Amino acid sequence: MFRKCLLCLMILLYPQFVMASGQYPSPLPTPSAEILNVDIERCSTSCLRDFLERGQVFSFMANVNKDNQNERVLEELNVLLSALEISEIPYFIGAQKPFFNIALLFPRKSIGRYSSTTTNVILSYLLHQKGRFNFESFDSKTELQEDIQEALEVIAAQGYRQVIAVVTQDGANAINALNPNLEVFIPTVHKSQIQGEIARRVIFGGISYAEQIQKLSALNPNVKATSFYDDSVIGKQMQAYTQEANANLGYTKSFNLKQNPDFQKEMKSIRGQLRGTRIFLNTPVTNSSVILSQLTYHEVAPQGIYSTQINYNPSLLSITQERDKRNMYIANSIMPLDSLFVENAKLLNADLQYNWINYTTAYGIEYFYRKSVPRVKAYFKEKIRNQQVEYAIEILTPTNTRFVPLKGS
Repeated sequence: MFRKCLLCLMILLYPQFVMASGQYPSPLPTPSAEILNVDIERCSTSCLRDFLERGQVFSFMANVNKDNQNERVLEELNVLLSALEISEIPYFIGAQKPFFNIALLFPRKSIGRYSSTTTNVILSYLLHQKGRFNFESFDSKTELQEDIQEALEVIAAQGYRQVIAVVTQDGANAINALNPNLEVFIPTVHKSQIQGEIARRVIFGGISYAEQIQKLSALNPNVKATSFYDDSVIGKQMQAYTQEANANLGYTKSFNLKQNPDFQKEMKSIRGQLRGTRIFLNTPVTNSSVILSQLTYHEVAPQGIYSTQINYNPSLLSITQERDKRNMYIANSIMPLDSLFVENAKLLNADLQYNWINYTTAYGIEYFYRKSVPRVKAYFKEKIRNQQVEYAIEILTPTNTRFVPLKGS
């Protein structure tokens, strides 16, 4: 029932693919270090512990085998292999477990294209770490609770204990209701969207549109507010957040270019209601660009135009004119990351600069990875509080070429 993609890789040559123009990788293999066991006496688990306590880490690594391994031994072994950049232990090959195990759960019918982009995000992070790993994806088909439960059971039967679940709000509520024994990170949904008590082993990584709108609304709260939104689930939610944060919200309109072919004529009749107001655009980039151009064409001069993460997109810069974006403010929770990490992700078409689901998925894989290998470099600064990732919110203004932070935001 499940489409699987099993990857058990030891990436040693990956950095050679990241090279400046005009350079070529050497045909010579990258040097690697191996540990050989030349001791004929058997070593028990307590014997391994003695090696560690005496600081004899190479003796420890050389003596690990299928008969004396346990979860704690393997954890210590993986940390040392990573820290010392040792590729393998020949005596232990076939007996040792993979360096890191992670499963991806997604309902393809619900999340569509994100099934491939999130796969690329996870792969780019694991390849960047250059370690041994197991990665397998599981398609639950739908977000019905019984389908989600069956997928989680298969994941557990395959030996995975950590899962990244890319689901919608319905799927997140189904997972939460199941109270899974596995550790599940959901990068696509915020904790506030969950009904009932939060399951103990589920962590939510979604950004908060509500908090972004609250921060935007606090900029000029005494100015009358108006808004445009689309009729999607997210659009309606953002409209509700806008209403809640702005008691003086007046004119509102559900807008979609396909459903509003005569919008230019409509704008002429409503421009008086929009002038001098704070206009909230709870619409995706394409619809937002149409609204912005019509505001300019009909000489509507709002106090400001406010939007959330939904319009933090480079397309907004390219498909709108500079005058259309004047006095526009966008809330953003994607913080700058290490440039090499970002560029390596781009090699697999994984955008960590503007795509917030990619960003939160990358956070999730790092969260799990650093639990297994705590000494590796952390690329993210966000913390988890009460099972929800907390994101900073900055206010940006768009120019022709980039988004510029608003002073004091």
